[in-house]
Amino acid sequence: MSEQVFMFFDLETGGLNPKDSDILTGYFGFFNEELKLLDELELKLKPDNRLPMANAGALKVNGINLQDHLADPETVTYSKGRELLLNMAKKYLKKQGRFSNLLPSGFNITSFDVPFIKEHLIDEDTWNGVWHYKHRDVMADTEFLRYCGWLPKDVSRLTQCADYFGVAQGIAHTARADTLMTVELLKKLRSLMDSKKAGGQAVDLIALLESE
Repeated sequence: MSEQVFMFFDLETGGLNPKDSDILTGYFGFFNEELKLLDELELKLKPDNRLPMANAGALKVNGINLQDHLADPETVTYSKGRELLLNMAKKYLKKQGRFSNLLPSGFNITSFDVPFIKEHLIDEDTWNGVWHYKHRDVMADTEFLRYCGWLPKDVSRLTQCADYFGVAQGIAHTARADTLMTVELLKKLRSLMDSKKAGGQAVDLIALLESE
């Protein structure tokens, strides 16, 4: 079995809908199974042949000045960003049959970031050929804990979860800071689960249920 590599990532965009807004920045961090950083890629992005689609509300939230963004020599086209991301991903890609060891990971990536990626940066067939079909969506983990009564009902956003678990926060709504905050949050959640193991050992869940 190939060692799993987590690709934690976050995007800052020009809106909420990938059909009418673009990716402006993205951070992609590759982590091993112990959540140690292996490699990272930070991208400032623009479409290849047109101006970015962005609304004022989104730009106010992420603090991106569109004029400065386009004038920045570090801002690259989608096609260049795609090349850079695929090159880095393929450094760590190992397949077990048709399954990739690269697990897309982040906070709310399933309903937000992944659709933006597939719309603008990497087509679905290419994405599915490089990354695992499952996601490590830490928002889903916190949703389950809230459902079970382990988290207050009003703790849902990334910054709220980070604050609740005592995770240091960087500059909110910047791709790199939000990604690293998510990794630290997952470490806290995993530590919490480890603390519930019997004598430091994982409990046989079936035996535990049958003993009730």
